[in-house]
Order: sequence, then C-alpha cells, then structure tokens
Amino acid sequence: MVGGKLAYWAFAGAVLVNLVLLFNPGSPGDPAPFVPHRDKIVHFLSFAAIAWTGRRVGIGPLVLGAVLAAHAVESESIQHFVLAHRSGDPWDVVADLLGTTGALVLAGRLPRGVAHRDAAVARS
Repeated sequence: MVGGKLAYWAFAGAVLVNLVLLFNPGSPGDPAPFVPHRDKIVHFLSFAAIAWTGRRVGIGPLVLGAVLAAHAVESESIQHFVLAHRSGDPWDVVADLLGTTGALVLAGRLPRGVAHRDAAVARS
C-alpha cells in the first residue's frame, strides 16, 4: 500500500508519464504489431494509474473522474488538431474513461478510511 510522500510522488509520476505519452509530438508508430490494441491498453493503464494514485493522495472520486474525463477529450483534440503526425481517436477516449472508471471503482472498494488514512499520513 502506498502512503505518505511516496503517494504524492507516485501520483506526480503517473501524471508526468501520461503527459509525455499523450503529447509527444512524434508519431509513436506500432513497434509491437503482435500486441493487438497496444495503444488502447496504454491509454487504459495510463489513466487508471492517475485515477488510482489520485485516490491514494485523497482526491475525491467525482473531482478526479471529472478532471480525467475532460483530460481524455482535450488530449485527443490536441493530438488531432495541434500535433503534427498525431491524430485524435475517439476509441482512445473510451479506453481513457474505462481506465479511469475501473481504477476509481477498485479504489472505492477499499475498506473505508484506507485512502483517507494514506492522505492523512501524506499531509503530516
């Protein structure tokens, strides 16, 4: 279980990795064609990591879910309209939302107080 300052570092790391993955101006290509839907899996896991670690630092599920849903839509819009060699994909948004929802549901199934205890430890 993540707790204390480590939880904040994990959250910051998840956000940073997500931003690099989404906004890298180069085309990622598909170096592993034998892994079907690799891009969707990466989207799912990246947003799930932010949602999970965000709950560990005490961010409320409604706020976190809303911010990540907006981020899913805006990131694909930026990829499509702003970044050369990238294109927006509505199915990536679906993968993002599924990853977010899955992590929030799992985090919500923790015994009451676990996420709050981690957040309290982190604030001390």
